[in-house]
Amino acid sequence: MKSWLAAIVLAAMALVSVRPAGAGPKEDGKKKKAPVSEEARLKQRMERVRDRLAEVMVDDDAARSLGASAHDYLGRAGQALAARQTSAAEGLISTADALTRAVDHIRHFRDPEKVDFPPRDEQARRLERAYFRIRQADYFQAQSKDAHAKPLVRSARQFYQRARQAYDRRDSRGADEYAKVAEEIVKALETLARLATPTPVPPRLK
Repeated sequence: MKSWLAAIVLAAMALVSVRPAGAGPKEDGKKKKAPVSEEARLKQRMERVRDRLAEVMVDDDAARSLGASAHDYLGRAGQALAARQTSAAEGLISTADALTRAVDHIRHFRDPEKVDFPPRDEQARRLERAYFRIRQADYFQAQSKDAHAKPLVRSARQFYQRARQAYDRRDSRGADEYAKVAEEIVKALETLARLATPTPVPPRLK
């Protein structure tokens, strides 16, 4: 009786140990990839932004101006990385990334094949959001203490005005894309302001 029971147990164990059909080879012998360092990750991101900027650039004075600012912030990010200031580098890359997206929206405006614009009520809401963001632009620039950012404030205002005029003309393309350009520029200014703001220290409980 015991030998019969033992045989059943051994057979069940053998079934459990059988690998299911189609199962791949064991991964025990695979080498795990070494984790990417923070500096390497930021360098890769910086190159992606630089490549994206080259891809979306168009023959437009405003786009070239924004692109030049993006290149400037990427250069400063490289300097911060060389000095091992990774937080500053990340913020400067994010600034360049926002300006690159602004250039991309100028490209969309110039693309006649892009026609999927939101309805008029959504355009109005976007313009309202862009308006309040524009009101913050001067504050962000002042907080950043970055003299190079002053032209960005002016550019954001100009693009909002273009968007508002396009909305009045019922030009969905201009209202949507120019409002997005303005928002992205303000996002870049906000990132610069955050970079210049000291990290808050939480209060101690007494």
